[in-house]
Amino acid sequence: MLIKDYVLGRLFQFRDKVNFILGRFLFDKPPSTAALKSVSSILFVRGDGKIGDSIVSSFLYREIKNQQPEIKLGVLCTSNSKKLFDTDPYIDSVHEYPKRPKLWQVKSLIRQLPSYDAVIFLPEVMKARDFLMLRCLKAKANIGVAKNVRLINYNISAEIAGKHSQEYFVEAARQLGFTVSNSNYRFNLPEMIEQDVMAFLGSKKGRYIAINAFGNTQKRSFSKSRLMEVLQALKKRFPEYPIVVMASPVSQSLVNTVADGIEDVFCIENTESIEQNAALIKYCKLFISVDTATVHLARCFNTPMVAIYRPDPQNFAMWQPNYQPTEVVFSRAANNPREEVNIGEFETSELLAAVSHLLEHESKVLNNENTRH
Repeated sequence: MLIKDYVLGRLFQFRDKVNFILGRFLFDKPPSTAALKSVSSILFVRGDGKIGDSIVSSFLYREIKNQQPEIKLGVLCTSNSKKLFDTDPYIDSVHEYPKRPKLWQVKSLIRQLPSYDAVIFLPEVMKARDFLMLRCLKAKANIGVAKNVRLINYNISAEIAGKHSQEYFVEAARQLGFTVSNSNYRFNLPEMIEQDVMAFLGSKKGRYIAINAFGNTQKRSFSKSRLMEVLQALKKRFPEYPIVVMASPVSQSLVNTVADGIEDVFCIENTESIEQNAALIKYCKLFISVDTATVHLARCFNTPMVAIYRPDPQNFAMWQPNYQPTEVVFSRAANNPREEVNIGEFETSELLAAVSHLLEHESKVLNNENTRH
């Protein structure tokens, strides 16, 4: 399996390199207009469909609108993330775009959009369809991090090297003349969903531990047996706290089975949206999550969190929780460069210690607040 994964990885790298070279040869020409002196409209390209990235950049629309209320802000995004932007009061237009459009589709898709002065497009690796998209948008300023691309006439790769992903958006705003004074993330939680989740929680509201054990791949998710092991350890160490396991449509069946088999462990039996999980994060006493979008959701509500990462310094620097109070637990290191370690391979004792430390911290904070009052 390790050899197969290694070979496939090398093939994908070669494919991406060929795709980049093709796109640069066919479509990479610098914007023909002069340097941008002022900006009246900005398009944010969120074509990867990643929820976490969208949450990390959520502060930017507010900050720009607060400084220039008349500016027009648009987002180009996939269908699965569109609802995150539709409800944002600081975004004027949301344009749906396929995650992987065919090359021959790009021109007709972009033709339907209004023109924008500036485009913020931050993937580090570009494909031929990305070159064509930027070429068709015809913006005066294309802000990005992809190297050796002439279409990117405001390249910020040097300014953000080694920094948290949030700083990509702070620097992009700075390039266009805007400053960021408040970088707190925001998430629009629909009132109806919030009320439904609170009804599910009942007396558990504010006193339960929530856990998300599932990332976007199998290796970034707990196995069923590992999830059961962790839940049983948590219940043994912290019996006074109910546990709510978060699910998605993909993991729902597994979560239902696990929750049914352990006393005082619960789940929403038919999870349909990320908004339901956001409400669970908002009202929990403490949150445990693998490295995925829910880590960044927790910051929206300043929820005490234990985050689980693999020991990858570059990934951690870019995607760490970036707020307090948090604790971090790392899975074991890979035995060789070809091995992809499952994120559930960490020491359970380290997780329990991190949870204990945060619960003690929150208890002290609450006691101090009660003393002051």
